[in-house]
Amino acid sequence: MRLSPFFTWIAILAPYAALAADVSPPAKVSFYKTIRPVFQAKCHGCHQPAKAKGDYIMTDFAKLLAGGEDGAAVVAGDGAASLLLKQITPHEGKVEMPKSGEPVAEADVALIAKWIAEGAVDDTPPNAKQTIDAAHPPVYARPPLITSMDYSPDGQWLAVSGFHEVLLHKADGSGLAHRMVGLSEKITSVRFSPDGKWLAVTGGLPSRMGEVQIWELATKALKISVPVTFDTVYGASWSPDSSLVAFGCATDKSLRAIEAATGKQRLFMAGHDDWVFDTIFSSKGDYLVSTGRDMTAKLTELENQRLVDNLTSITPGALKGGLSALARHPQRDEFLVGGADGAPQVYRFFREVDRRIGDNSNLIRRFPAMEGRVFAVAWRPDGKRILAASSLDGKGA
Repeated sequence: MRLSPFFTWIAILAPYAALAADVSPPAKVSFYKTIRPVFQAKCHGCHQPAKAKGDYIMTDFAKLLAGGEDGAAVVAGDGAASLLLKQITPHEGKVEMPKSGEPVAEADVALIAKWIAEGAVDDTPPNAKQTIDAAHPPVYARPPLITSMDYSPDGQWLAVSGFHEVLLHKADGSGLAHRMVGLSEKITSVRFSPDGKWLAVTGGLPSRMGEVQIWELATKALKISVPVTFDTVYGASWSPDSSLVAFGCATDKSLRAIEAATGKQRLFMAGHDDWVFDTIFSSKGDYLVSTGRDMTAKLTELENQRLVDNLTSITPGALKGGLSALARHPQRDEFLVGGADGAPQVYRFFREVDRRIGDNSNLIRRFPAMEGRVFAVAWRPDGKRILAASSLDGKGA
């Protein structure tokens, strides 16, 4: 059948009309999905309620716009008048902010500029807005899950993990002394420094940001907040001289260590095959042992950032499930480890015989399996007894 000229043109133009109908204005830059993660990674460590440098808080949207001691930081629709954009944009190869660490990536600066030009709109869902800080601490409807606790070396304090905070109790049981509220919703470990001056905290915002906090005990003030990776971090441990803090990461399965005074990274080791749950330094502070869901305990040299050895057996089934807890002997370079198989085991840091495939020569002693999974281990200060705690399905030992 032959079409009339009118219907012929309709048939020719129809695909183009469909294409035109599909063309829609480009989506605006999302603050919640695109801009906020950049600020979390680069800015929130220094500009939060617990540590507001320059009187500037970036975790609250209204305060993010208002700025600090230098005036308005973001002027909707006007990038040239927005101080925040000026400070993160390179001038002669340098940026004013952030003061430490790598500058904001050029592509991210462009996105922030576009977001401001589009009106600097806050599209954060109501249930995702930050509402907890030191002035508005958590209110508990039921006791929080306790993931970690630690006594100070002088026996004066007991630090206990909570939701969005660490609760600092007087160790004699006479009362709560301070609530240390930071950015992290989930707290995974709390550890006092060997000199008793500092408290290291690991945690984060699950699936969004990891964080390491360093609190000064004398002032109860947050001194360092280091955002790291895009998921919760675990297993804080201190070097013997109280200068470094090590921890494990989930996102990139890395072992890291930072300077406690500055937050500068001193170690990055990505030799694990799964999340890293716990870390310990050697007695001299020159090596680290790390362990996690990949069922191994690994030895890393600090100075050269070098993975030295798999200390636990690589024989299939020798260590079943992930390993979650580490503790070092008070006097010797030996460590106690526990995990999913429920059996606490003692290993040496340094190999005494040549490695052979499938050997387990670093093992010193294996204790009988406990009920459930081992989540915590410790040595008595004289090194003569160990403690291990396990649980599974409401039961434990």
